[in-house]
Amino acid sequence: MTLLMLAVNPTLAAWGQIAAIVIGIFIFVFIVISLAFNIAMTFGMSWVRQKSELVKMLRPTVDSLNKTTESAAQGVPPSSNENAIVRTVASVPARVQSLDKQVEQTSDRVADAVIEFRARAVQAKTIFKVFFLPGLTSRPRIAQKEGGLQFKSPGYQMLIEEKTPAIATEAPSNGYSQDRQVVTASQLKDVPSR
Repeated sequence: MTLLMLAVNPTLAAWGQIAAIVIGIFIFVFIVISLAFNIAMTFGMSWVRQKSELVKMLRPTVDSLNKTTESAAQGVPPSSNENAIVRTVASVPARVQSLDKQVEQTSDRVADAVIEFRARAVQAKTIFKVFFLPGLTSRPRIAQKEGGLQFKSPGYQMLIEEKTPAIATEAPSNGYSQDRQVVTASQLKDVPSR
C-alpha cells in the first residue's frame, strides 16, 4: 500500500529524484577532489624523496668539509686532493685568524701612538706652564699645607701611635729638678720640628 502511495504522489517522487542526483554529484565531486589530492601528494612525496636522496649524497661532502675546516683551524692546510670548494672553504678560518692578528697588531700600534701623543702633549703643556707662566703652576694638595705633610687618616694616626715608641725627654729645666717625662705621638703632632 505504501508503494502505491509513492507512485501516486508525483511531487514526492520528483523531489526524491532531485535529491538522488544532488547526492550523486556531491559524491562525484568528492571522489574527484580526493583523487586529485592523492595524485598531488604522490608527486610531492616523490619530489621530497628525491631531494632527501640529494641531501644524503651531500652529507659526505659536508663531513669532509667539516673535518678539513677543523684541521685548518688547528693549522693543518687542506690537502691538494680535496675538492676545490672544500679547500676554499677550509682556508677561510686560517685567513680570518691571520686578519684578526693583523687587526689586533694594528689597533695596538694605534693605541700606543695615541697614548704617546697625549703624554707628549701634556708634558709639553706642563713644561710651557712651568717655564713661561710660573705663577700659574699649582703645588700638590698635600704640600700646600703650612705644616708640611699632615695625614688626617684615622688609620694612619692609629698606626703612628702604635708604632712610635715613647720618647723620653727632659722637661724644661729651671735648674732645680731633673724629672723626665714621657711624650707620646699624639702629643708630638702639633710640635714644630727642630
